[in-house]
Amino acid sequence: MGDKKSRVSWFVLGLVAVQPLLDVLSFWTQKAGASSIPTLALRFGLLGVTVLLGFCLSRKKWVYGAAAGGILLLEAGHVWACLSAPGGYANPVPDLTNAVRILQMPLLTLCFITFLRHDPGSFPALQRGLALSLGIILLVEVLSRLTGTDPKTYSDGLGVLGWFTLSNSQSAILSMLVPLCMGWLLAGGKRLRPLFWAASAAGLLALYLLGTRLSYLGIFTASVGIAVSLLLIDWRGEWKTAAILLLAAGMFVVLMPSSTMGYHLQVDSGAQNRRQDKIDQLIGEDREQVDAAVDKLPEPGLDLQEKEDLVEALTPVYEEFVGDFVEIFGAQETMEMFGYSTNIFDFYDVRSKKLLFAQLLMEGSPPSSRVFGLDYSRFVAGDNIYDVENDFHGIYYLCGGAGLAALCLFLLYFFVLIVRALLKDARRYFTIEAASYGVALLICLAHAFYTAGVLRRPNASVYLSVVLAGVYYLVKIKDYQSSGPTSSKSHWL
Repeated sequence: MGDKKSRVSWFVLGLVAVQPLLDVLSFWTQKAGASSIPTLALRFGLLGVTVLLGFCLSRKKWVYGAAAGGILLLEAGHVWACLSAPGGYANPVPDLTNAVRILQMPLLTLCFITFLRHDPGSFPALQRGLALSLGIILLVEVLSRLTGTDPKTYSDGLGVLGWFTLSNSQSAILSMLVPLCMGWLLAGGKRLRPLFWAASAAGLLALYLLGTRLSYLGIFTASVGIAVSLLLIDWRGEWKTAAILLLAAGMFVVLMPSSTMGYHLQVDSGAQNRRQDKIDQLIGEDREQVDAAVDKLPEPGLDLQEKEDLVEALTPVYEEFVGDFVEIFGAQETMEMFGYSTNIFDFYDVRSKKLLFAQLLMEGSPPSSRVFGLDYSRFVAGDNIYDVENDFHGIYYLCGGAGLAALCLFLLYFFVLIVRALLKDARRYFTIEAASYGVALLICLAHAFYTAGVLRRPNASVYLSVVLAGVYYLVKIKDYQSSGPTSSKSHWL
């Protein structure tokens, strides 16, 4: 039994540590113009092996059965909704592939919890795997810079991304890994303090160089979150460490205007101003009449002729900047959704534009789509993909209200565990290790709310699964393993 448990720990370590290498493989496969099917099959195969192992090791197999039953019910409802929509179920393959990506996170969370329960050595292995992941990412970033093959965060050549494909997912991954490693090294005592400072400096610098707004938020969440936690846990013994972390956060505030993020915002603002000039040229001499008509829209409103004239004047603008909308939904309906705007920022606010596209799709779909979601292929228009850049909205539009409710209840369960543990014995459960998992969970959900880089991206959602399983371990399993089994009802996996 001991050897079997040891193998589980090694599997957990390897599963976590291999994730950045899978991302690097995907990057170079895409760079070479090769098919992504082998790498996607590798990820799905690894998911299948993990779920099978978790099921075999679990003492409460009914939980896996219940999860599978719920998934099948939701997927059956989704297929029915897609078949009921105008045009039918146009392209099931990418839609079902997207569904597997979404389902990976809760399934892996169950598996990680099973591994942590089965083998007491799995949690230390999990922590080491997270540290290895951070080390591999940092090494990849250095190598990509030294070889001149760094793809950059932004298309204008700004930011240090490394051999990774999606900056939002990479920001989420780093923003979780940095506080998790900081908490682990702090929990290791004074002997690991030099390594803590080295890992903290390297991790925060990587977030700074990545250059997205959410990676900058990750800097403050990690440094301030860990610092405040140290002060709450042991302010007398750790105030110096906390003070240095808070000073580091202040330093990054000072550096913000000259950072990659700050410079990109300046460059982007200048580009938008030039595009605004293009809009003014397209409207031409009708500018005054258009502005007057737009001002009248809310009150007292336009008569039929005035509205037709406004639509005619703005049609060249909308065909130029949101032509897919005009082609699919019609000029007037598109303009009404955009509020007849002539502001370039409304056309280039990608997140808002994709949300508007999804809203228009949903309005033209049967009620079943609101419950079980839309076919993924309906978000593809020509060369553009209008899959919304917000995970929670994305779950709603792709899985419906039923899917979003199931996901929110799943996540809520872990927050209930945290609150119950703190109310029960805050001094006992609020450790620096536990605080690091709380910090990682909050910044991950911030990424999920503002981007589509977590819940539907297998590379990032793996780490969310690890965080949720870690939360469960710290409040449900750790004491159970320390004191020995006293009740068969101690936990449900």
